[in-house]
Amino acid sequence: MINYILFSIFVLITFALAFFTIKAEKNKFQIIKHSKTILSIISVYFGFFLLIIFYSIFSGKIYNMLGIDFVGGTLTEIKIPKNITDTDLSNIYKKYNMEITIQDVILQEQEKDKRTIVIKTKPMDEKQKNEILKELKNMGAEIRKTENISATIGKETLINALIALIIALIAQVIYIAFRFGNNIMYGIIADIGLIHDVVIMLGVYVILGMLGFAGFEINSIFLAAVLTVVGYSVMDTIIIFDRIRENLRIELKKNQKISLEQFDNLINNSIIQTIVRSVFTTFTVLLTLWGIVFLGGETLRSFAIALSVGTFSGALSSIFIAAPLVSIFKEKILSKDIKLITEEGEPEKTKALAQNIMQIFAHQQENPEEIQEEVKNIEVKQDPKSIRNKYLRTKLIRKEKNQ
Repeated sequence: MINYILFSIFVLITFALAFFTIKAEKNKFQIIKHSKTILSIISVYFGFFLLIIFYSIFSGKIYNMLGIDFVGGTLTEIKIPKNITDTDLSNIYKKYNMEITIQDVILQEQEKDKRTIVIKTKPMDEKQKNEILKELKNMGAEIRKTENISATIGKETLINALIALIIALIAQVIYIAFRFGNNIMYGIIADIGLIHDVVIMLGVYVILGMLGFAGFEINSIFLAAVLTVVGYSVMDTIIIFDRIRENLRIELKKNQKISLEQFDNLINNSIIQTIVRSVFTTFTVLLTLWGIVFLGGETLRSFAIALSVGTFSGALSSIFIAAPLVSIFKEKILSKDIKLITEEGEPEKTKALAQNIMQIFAHQQENPEEIQEEVKNIEVKQDPKSIRNKYLRTKLIRKEKNQ
């Protein structure tokens, strides 16, 4: 019952935030104007979570949260009657001073009065393992399989996981920089937002783990959640960056130049134009994840919580970190963007003039080869006077052809 109440509360909070988002869009809330205050608040809670992580590392508590995937251990899969509780199983292992992690296994064909579970423990020797297996059998458990994962393999998995995360962040810097005209500042700003998301996810996970909540261990499942958020979060950031570039292109067509103050207003308008889309998409995902958290099973709960925290943090960082940082580094970003947009615009103007000339002969069944050649040459030329001369020569060729 309590889970349904909590789920309802979170749903109401989601709709309330959606309402305030719509109101902020209508009132055109000045996010860039208050960017320094916003970034200061973010720096405070970011620093708090960072301190929690460092405390858990230096105190050694985070190592107790590392899953069997990273530190090695013993994995046992058993089938037990449903009247045997997780507490009964924990009591057996506590005799040997061992903590366990229990995960339910969902099978297509499962006996109604039995359930299949996986028990994960720290490494144990053969003697301990045999004694525990004997007690489990006496309790009525059927041993399906048991295996040891060495600490060496676990350490390699942890190192590979960290390398995968670092490669993902570097690859995104390169891609975003290339996507936005080799402007590396966009890539760096996007990665700052992603680092924020990863730290918040890890910080919340560490706090819940140290408070003793079951299932919050840092394992391959948590890593999958982190990498998912890294990929998902950057989408909102790129959408805002794209809107900034598009609005800048429109503004330059009107006024040919733009001041730094105008660029700040342009960034704020870009956020307002995309905020409803970003927030509503995020909340749609969160509603599904909160359903899993409060109404789903224990197996997916910690994974869903990690994704929920990361998804919410990702939307926050895109709107309140990435966009304000573009404003802070606007002097470096704006000059390069203007240059790139101007260079892109010149060939388009020339091509448009060439297309206009082609339309003059559109009523003919086919254009003379000389005319086609002249028009191709026009597309290459950049000088408007040269284009005009080519146009006059084309008319002359056409007149001679008719004669």
